[in-house]
Amino acid sequence: MLKTSRWQQQKRHAAEQPLMSQLLKELGLTLISGFLVASVSNFILQVFQNQFSTELAFKFIFEWHTELFLLGTSVLLILYLWLVSLIGSRRIGALALLVLALGMGIATQQKMAFREEPMYPSDFAMVTNLPFLLKMMDARVLWLSVAGIGILLVGGYSLIKYFRKRNKTTGYQRKPLNKGLRAGLLVLSSMALVYINAFNDPGNRVKAAYNDYAYWIPYSQEMNYYNNGFVGGFLYNLNVSPMEKPVGYSKKRIEQLVEKYEKQAQTINKTRTAVLDDVNIIYVMNESFSDPTALAHVGVSQDPIPKIRTLMEQHTSGNMLSQGYGGGTANIEFEALTGLSMEPFVSNLSTPYTQMPSRLNQVPSVVSYLQQLGHATTAIHPYNTSMYKRKQVYEEMGFDTFIHEGTMTYDDKLENNPYISDYAAYQEILAKLQETDRADFVHLVTMQNHMPYATNYPSTAFKGSHTADDSEAANYYQGLAYSDDALKNFLDQLQDLAEDTIVVFWGDHLPGFYGDEVVAANDELTMHQTPVLIASTKKSENETLDTISPIYFMNHVLKAAGAPVTPYYALLMELEDVLPAFEKGIYLEKGSQTAKQSREELTAPTLEILQDYDLLQYDTTVGENYSKTAHFYSE
Repeated sequence: MLKTSRWQQQKRHAAEQPLMSQLLKELGLTLISGFLVASVSNFILQVFQNQFSTELAFKFIFEWHTELFLLGTSVLLILYLWLVSLIGSRRIGALALLVLALGMGIATQQKMAFREEPMYPSDFAMVTNLPFLLKMMDARVLWLSVAGIGILLVGGYSLIKYFRKRNKTTGYQRKPLNKGLRAGLLVLSSMALVYINAFNDPGNRVKAAYNDYAYWIPYSQEMNYYNNGFVGGFLYNLNVSPMEKPVGYSKKRIEQLVEKYEKQAQTINKTRTAVLDDVNIIYVMNESFSDPTALAHVGVSQDPIPKIRTLMEQHTSGNMLSQGYGGGTANIEFEALTGLSMEPFVSNLSTPYTQMPSRLNQVPSVVSYLQQLGHATTAIHPYNTSMYKRKQVYEEMGFDTFIHEGTMTYDDKLENNPYISDYAAYQEILAKLQETDRADFVHLVTMQNHMPYATNYPSTAFKGSHTADDSEAANYYQGLAYSDDALKNFLDQLQDLAEDTIVVFWGDHLPGFYGDEVVAANDELTMHQTPVLIASTKKSENETLDTISPIYFMNHVLKAAGAPVTPYYALLMELEDVLPAFEKGIYLEKGSQTAKQSREELTAPTLEILQDYDLLQYDTTVGENYSKTAHFYSE
């Protein structure tokens, strides 16, 4: 009699088992393997979040926040069950989850290194720009990441192939997951993931479970992730309502505020007799433009922006308080275009452009205001259309035209720089101004000074010192010098136009290469300040602005033009009079050289006007838009 193999015996024994027993065994194996894989994936995320520190990851798991780690692992377990039920293989599901964890870990490590903030759910909107994102990664980390993911994929594939070959040799054929079990797991895990996605909805039980152990820190997402784990921090930043309802919000209260600021606008407009009908307005948000000589501990071989420095002495100028360091371009752009600050929004609204784009057609903006006055409105961004959903955002805001790298007439680049130059972008503006037969509003977001910098200008004479990467610094300084020349040339060319043109030029944030020593040597306010210049080609207006938030730019445009204000701009003028610069954690009251860290430190008069602002911002972004119905945003 032929002997049966061990695998054949197991196969026959499995066939003799009742169906329910087989299903329970399969489910048990799936849950056990899933918990192990989810635990490893969660550990990977913790290691990368803490800049490769396994010590901090182990302390988080075993000493500080074991419950939070288990909660995060449970969430990843549900994701594993969904992958397994969708694919039909525990091994491939495990491999998929590990690769996903490694990819997200790398992304958050790089973002923390360059921008001092973790990866948010809204960052997945950037996946369509993967080649662009890879360019910004540290080359060593990039190659290690590629190698790591490659090893994981090759190793996983080899193991799967090995087991299949062994099973074939022994005569044992592992059946895929039972179809009924797969279907049930797919339905249940899908429902669970949908529920988890509603983490921030009132009464959500996953959030309630976290609340028993978590210590949420609304003003710092970096600390949020550090205290509550990557998974907890990530869940905290899922879809949210942009603002919490302020105390006292009602139709009657909004009507009172509309009446209050209508009267203030009427008072201001008694001395404002000019019109904007024949005035071009140009916004230039220059990528990563800053003044390196303003930083302590940084060495610069020569001043890279002497021409702009002279222009700032001749025109209205000062500093802008940037919401970000090393990034956050879209948020600064949002503030400048709408007059709405990121500060009153809930902390887990990380990027309005990607998290609330469909709401942008109802918010006030420079675009809608100037369109009412007859201006042609154009947005120019010398890159692709998907960055921060700009194509959708600009359509929602109502721009007449969006010109991007695929439609630009002028697309020259400088030396080895992969991005279209400032000079070329300015030529695109000039062409647009000549094309239209009415006043223009043009909003340009440049790309020339976007990271990385190290190999952009091989012939540069600039040298940097005391930064985390002096080669990056030297090339960055050369880029600033090219921007310096380009802006001066652009303003000279604007002088030849018949109509007056007012240019608002500012840098969105500092570059992110300076390193810990530079950050430690400068206060937080200094690390969040960039130059701002407001220049008119026909009128002389020279005002020192000190430091202001971008929400106030139109206040100074209207002042430079001598044009009347709407009730909305009257509110912004009153707020600027008491609180000229503010973001979460940085509040600079009028006359103060020291920033305060919270609203509680502000004076009562400042708080009163800020609360008016809160009510109107809530009304237009979340509420019933009573103020728009009352024509608060139009003359």
